[in-house]
Amino acid sequence: MARVSQQKKSEKLRLFSERFKSALGKWNFQDNEIAEKVGVEPSAISNWRQGRNMAKGKNLRRLAEVLDCRPGWLLGEEDHEYGVVLGKPRTPHGKDTWHQRALAAEKKLADLRSGLRYLLETSGDLPHHQEKLAASSLAVSDAAAALKKALELENVRTRE
Repeated sequence: MARVSQQKKSEKLRLFSERFKSALGKWNFQDNEIAEKVGVEPSAISNWRQGRNMAKGKNLRRLAEVLDCRPGWLLGEEDHEYGVVLGKPRTPHGKDTWHQRALAAEKKLADLRSGLRYLLETSGDLPHHQEKLAASSLAVSDAAAALKKALELENVRTRE
C-alpha cells in the first residue's frame, strides 16, 4: 500500500514539474526573478523545476498568479490544455486586475531594458562607466514615463 502511495506522490511531483516548466517557458524569468515575485528562495524554484517537491498553499497561488495559470492546472487537477489561461484575462468583461497590469508592465519594462542593452552592445557605442549609468537612468526614467502614460490611457479606456 505504501508503494502505491509513493508512486502517486512521485507522479504528482513529475506532473507538477512538467507543467511548471511548461508555464515557465512562456515567460523569460530567471530563477531568482521568479523566486522574488513569488516570495520564496531560488532553491525552491530549482526544487520545483527538478520535481523534488512542489509548491503548496500560498506559494502555489502566488506562483500560478505570476505564471498566469491556474493552481489546479499546475497540480495536475485540470487535464485540459485550456487550464492555462496565458495571455487571456480572467476578470469579467475582459478587464484586467491592477496586479495583472502591473506584472505585464514589469515584463515590458524588463524587455525594454534588455532591448536597450542589446542595442548599446551591438552598436559599439558603449558609453563610459559614468555615462552608462546616466544613460541607463535616463532610459529607465523614459521607460517609466512611457509606462505611466500607457497606464493612464488604459485607465481612460476602462472608464469609457
